[in-house]
Amino acid sequence: MIEYKIFCDESCHLQNDGWDIMSLGAIKLPSDEYAKIKNDIKEIKLKHKTPFEIKWTKLSYSRMSLYKELIDYFIDSSMTYRVVTIINKHDLNHDMFNQTHSEFYYKTYYLVLKKIMNEHDSYKVYMDLKDTRGKEALDNLKEVFENSRELPLPFMQHIRADESQLLQLTDLFTGAVSYKMRGLNGSKIKLEIIDYIERRLGIRLNTTSRYGNEKFNKFIQDPKKVK
Repeated sequence: MIEYKIFCDESCHLQNDGWDIMSLGAIKLPSDEYAKIKNDIKEIKLKHKTPFEIKWTKLSYSRMSLYKELIDYFIDSSMTYRVVTIINKHDLNHDMFNQTHSEFYYKTYYLVLKKIMNEHDSYKVYMDLKDTRGKEALDNLKEVFENSRELPLPFMQHIRADESQLLQLTDLFTGAVSYKMRGLNGSKIKLEIIDYIERRLGIRLNTTSRYGNEKFNKFIQDPKKVK
């Protein structure tokens, strides 16, 4: 049995935030490699004189070499990334499934995790603490796991993104996917990072990847096609 750590972050997940997509992403890595990977990322940031938090919403073109080196490090490491993007968010019919948007949000997180988990290994799942409703949020996700009865309930905990190198890297990838899916083009640095990810991995961030693609797995779900 192998123990894994999973770091989760999301973009445009609120029901009425003005965007018609939402993306939920997660980076997975073996727990016994966590300390080395965390320290390696710290060293890369210090090498580029960037000891503070990296956020997709606060990128600097002067640090482009840093972002590219982090992407290269991810590709060469044992880390994998999984993201689920919901398109046509405004067409979600929660009444049809007797659910709230919050419940749908956690069901979507389960869809992210289900692909990268199995019943044989153990997992510790870490989510970005964005507000004071941390316990309620974890309870909701635990309920989805318990109702599904497909996978054992993992350990779950909220942590702060500014204190987690892995959450920051998850934020970078999820932000890139969300930006591409929204069709935005106003930021030169964000477009260059997206292009670099796509070229290095040989993928497109606005399409569903092959199911067997484990390194950077992307799934697009359209509520218009759900009956």
